[in-house]
Amino acid sequence: MATLSNASTTPGTPRVGWLAAWSRYLWALPLLLSAAFTALVVGWAQDNDRLERATLRRTVMADALSLEAQLTSRLETETVKLRAAALGLPAPGPDGNRHLAALPEIAAGLDRRWLSVIWLDVKGQIVGEARRDQRPGAQRSAQAEGITLHLVAPTSDERMPPTGQLIARYDPADLIKSKDFWWLAALYQVQLITGLDQVIVSTESTGQAAAGETYDMPFGAIADTQLRLTQRVRQPHWFSTLPVILMVGFLALITTATMLLRRQMNQVAKAERAWRTEAAWRQSLEESALVGLRARDLHGRLLFANRTFCDMVGYTLAELMEQPPNLEERGQLRSHSSKPGGKPEGQETRWRHRDGRVLDVMVFESPLVDGLGQQVGWMGSIVDVTERKRLEELERRQREVLANHARLSTLGEVASTLAHELNQPLTSIVSYSAGIAKALERQPHLDPELVAAAQALSGHASQAGDIVHRIRARLSRRDPVMQSCAINPLVAHAVTMLHRDLKRAGVDVSTELDAALPPVHIDAIGIEQVISNLLRNAGDAMATSTGKKHIHVRTGLSQQPPLGQPPGWVTVEVTDRGNGLGGRDIETLTEPFFSTKREGTGLGLAICRSILESHGGVLHAQDAPTGGAQFSFSLPPETLALEATQS
Repeated sequence: MATLSNASTTPGTPRVGWLAAWSRYLWALPLLLSAAFTALVVGWAQDNDRLERATLRRTVMADALSLEAQLTSRLETETVKLRAAALGLPAPGPDGNRHLAALPEIAAGLDRRWLSVIWLDVKGQIVGEARRDQRPGAQRSAQAEGITLHLVAPTSDERMPPTGQLIARYDPADLIKSKDFWWLAALYQVQLITGLDQVIVSTESTGQAAAGETYDMPFGAIADTQLRLTQRVRQPHWFSTLPVILMVGFLALITTATMLLRRQMNQVAKAERAWRTEAAWRQSLEESALVGLRARDLHGRLLFANRTFCDMVGYTLAELMEQPPNLEERGQLRSHSSKPGGKPEGQETRWRHRDGRVLDVMVFESPLVDGLGQQVGWMGSIVDVTERKRLEELERRQREVLANHARLSTLGEVASTLAHELNQPLTSIVSYSAGIAKALERQPHLDPELVAAAQALSGHASQAGDIVHRIRARLSRRDPVMQSCAINPLVAHAVTMLHRDLKRAGVDVSTELDAALPPVHIDAIGIEQVISNLLRNAGDAMATSTGKKHIHVRTGLSQQPPLGQPPGWVTVEVTDRGNGLGGRDIETLTEPFFSTKREGTGLGLAICRSILESHGGVLHAQDAPTGGAQFSFSLPPETLALEATQS
């Protein structure tokens, strides 16, 4: 099976082929772009995570430094106040505890942050002690839990010898859990730890630990301790952030969609290949069909036409679509030619080709239905039946010719029999009429009318005998007797012979004979028979006429000789005042057995035309200007006839 292809062999073919090869993978382009976009988002997430962690670490460092500075400032403030209280101590006495608790600086420290204050002498012995729980209104539960720290201040000036120490014990949790650091406690877990990683104090209960990043820094206010800040909320990893999760889900969705798209594209490509193959085959069938195909909408506008249709009417498809010509030569086509539920019925009509020739076509039309089952127009099949009609007409004519030949053969046999049978009676009539004429001449009282009647009878019988002899000569295939004759005597003799019959029918005959006509080379009997037949037909044409019955016979030279012939032909015209030709032409009137008379045989004009054509003449027929019909024939002059015979 042949493969339909429209491949090009131009220099650009390799590039086109390369593009076509890559175009098969265009379905993966959305997936590749999505993967690239996802990779960019992942890279951005990683970089953003790194930047956020760096920013967070800097923030933690800043917060740790700020907290360390504030705690150090508070401890220094407490140390200064403890030193001021130490320098303001009274002399040691037996009531040291009472005097120590009564000092305003000591009482203020116990109310503020100190848990207890111990006064030691230079030997390290306790001089006095004051505790917060001994203060009026103090609660017993105010004791510190866990590790406590202390501050030490000398009781004497640095320039004087030492006299002792004042030691204030405080709870470090009281520093860290201060309400002044609530914003910091909301973000971090704050701890003080020893160098051995032992927790001194923490903002969270025992056993609870923050899950975020941890930052440690030395706490200079307390020896061998570190300040640790731990985020309460763990910073999520870049791969667990919402954008990355969404992009992974998007990549999964786009991958699934791409696979489905690839499957759909394969199905579409397969359907397209099938459609292209089907369209190519359908176009090939439409273009190679010997029947014209056309589609029209419901308003008659052309939608489609194949090549055969365009060749049939001589127009291109663009011309038919742009400005459809009127093809109908006769009548209008019906909008459709099919019966519901029945077989399509063709309609025969005539179209005119672009070059002017007429086409006989058979049109079959059926409803044009779209994919939804709705009728959108009409689909027509047009068959050119011009050649078939011509062959049918030729066959009909051949049948008619054969039938006419058969009838003519039968008539020939009858004519031959009649000619043979009438020859003897006509000879007897001629002899008896001649004897009667001589006998009448010998009578003493001569009656001229009887003598004229006898002579006329002899002449008519002699003419009938000549016609019978001519018929026998034609049937025996002998050549007619050709001689040089003047046409006017033949016309006058024919008028004289038919004068009585025409007079009896009430028909007047007038003649207009040109005396300067050249002679013609003819068979006188045959041409006289033609003139007589035309005169009889003219008289019969006026048989039913109520007006004046008149026949005018004229001879002269033809001004319009046959095509290709020089002027100077001899013409005989017979004009009557009957009903005319009735739209018929000479071809119809001279067909064998065609007659407008009820008793006519239809052979008169056919025989006349045959006789004239055997002489090289032409028979004409037309409507007369004054009404009626005018039959005429033209014969070549003797010089032209002899030249044609010699050549």
